[in-house]
Amino acid sequence: MKYSFRCALFIVIASIYTLASVEIVHSIDQISFEIHSVGGISNFTKVMNGDTLPNEFSSDFWSIQTALKPSDIINIIAPQYKNDKWSLVGMKAWPGQKDRYIVVACSTKIKKDILDKDQQNSCSYEVDPRDKIVVAVLDYDGSGMPTLAAEPYIETVIRDEYGRVGGDENGDALEKSAFSLKNDNNEMVVAQLQRLDFAHYQLNPQILAFGIRYGAHVGYSENGVFNQSITLFAIMQGKLRPVFKTNMYYFADNKGEWHDDGTGGHNIIEKEYVLSLLPNQTNGFYDIKHTQKGVKDNKSKIYRWSNHNLQYQ
Repeated sequence: MKYSFRCALFIVIASIYTLASVEIVHSIDQISFEIHSVGGISNFTKVMNGDTLPNEFSSDFWSIQTALKPSDIINIIAPQYKNDKWSLVGMKAWPGQKDRYIVVACSTKIKKDILDKDQQNSCSYEVDPRDKIVVAVLDYDGSGMPTLAAEPYIETVIRDEYGRVGGDENGDALEKSAFSLKNDNNEMVVAQLQRLDFAHYQLNPQILAFGIRYGAHVGYSENGVFNQSITLFAIMQGKLRPVFKTNMYYFADNKGEWHDDGTGGHNIIEKEYVLSLLPNQTNGFYDIKHTQKGVKDNKSKIYRWSNHNLQYQ
């Protein structure tokens, strides 16, 4: 069942903020008091008020300058698909990288004039059916046309409106997807892209990566569960490649007991994971440690670079 309740939107936005414990609140309007992040409280308030959510992929890039249009970028990153309908074309400066930009674009088979407001400028599996995902790195000094810094990453997977991928139609494409994860129904889905992550992912002295966060929620009548993962992308051998992926966040709003005043309780569970680049290297790349935040004596997982697969395992 899809969410019809506004709480569903909160779960997506809350995914980037953290608690490490289980909290019990008596009603949905008390959830914000259990968020320890100022940004999380702000975003929760925006969602509850029905305000516009942050534009994390800078699909408004075209409104703040006039030299480029989305169609120009598609002609550069995916000219073979220039006639597709694009629900998202975003271009965002890569912090600390002079004149370098990250582009994220998603196409859909829905006619653009009937995309609803929540689907426009998004890369959601609720855009039925989402058709392609393109991630590219461009060099652009503000004059002329941008140029490709590497061959873009292009993913084409047949999905249904919930992001599920049929094995008969796609073979092992789902396993190869850079944006697949298991939702709370234990279904493997190609998730909704949410935001760029520009933490300093220096994989070795020469190679810097950036991340894309993506998630999927399973909604129930008055509650739901949200999972979020990250994929790191880096330029390797002239191509932009997904080189690392793991889970990063878990949020559950479980229905609690009903109270005498008619309000329903909510059991809030949040888990956040952090990535640390270690000083020791494997095959010339720093090892990556994956740890749950705020948990004592928690066992970490160490990922190491594989030259054979060109990714962390």
